[in-house]
Amino acid sequence: MRAHSFCILSLSGTTRFLHTQARKIEAPSPLPPTFRSLYRLFLRATSASVLSHREATSRLRQIWRPVFDHAACAIYKIENNSLSADQRVVVMEWYRHWENRMDNTALLLYSSATSRGLPHRITHNLQQMALVNTAVRDPLLPNKRPWRGNLPPSSSEYRRKPKKPPTPTQTGSHALFRATPRLLGEIVGMAESWGGLSLGRSCRRR
Repeated sequence: MRAHSFCILSLSGTTRFLHTQARKIEAPSPLPPTFRSLYRLFLRATSASVLSHREATSRLRQIWRPVFDHAACAIYKIENNSLSADQRVVVMEWYRHWENRMDNTALLLYSSATSRGLPHRITHNLQQMALVNTAVRDPLLPNKRPWRGNLPPSSSEYRRKPKKPPTPTQTGSHALFRATPRLLGEIVGMAESWGGLSLGRSCRRR
């Protein structure tokens, strides 16, 4: 399950070529087979953990993809000759801990697929959080209007209206909107530290 040989960034495992002024420049080599096998294992495990539910599987894969992207960047740094010896040791130590966390995370997904206890509730709540996170919007942002092709660009429909001062309700909603990711991130971080695993990363769409 662990990746002990290191190559450079490419989750797709392919080698691409860039043609610039009649010169052929080889792109970074693929990631190690063990790393790609671990990633494919997670793709299957996330599906099994939610009983192959298509939408839930897609959400879980989205929150764990940044975790693998970060690890792939660590592999690239290890192969980068510009790092000093001390920096290389730090990155390799981080990657070793990352392997241990992913081992425990794989066990969590396996338990979620074979039982209906706490692990299954965790994966269910994670995919629900990912769903809600994509629909959350800053309450102080203006509403977006669709483009109308039959109107000229100078139409009054596209002019910005004077910004009104926020109401107390909007101000409170905005403060909660800003504070929620930080508070939730702290809770998730404590859970990851206690269990020695990874619960993924979620990016809010704006």
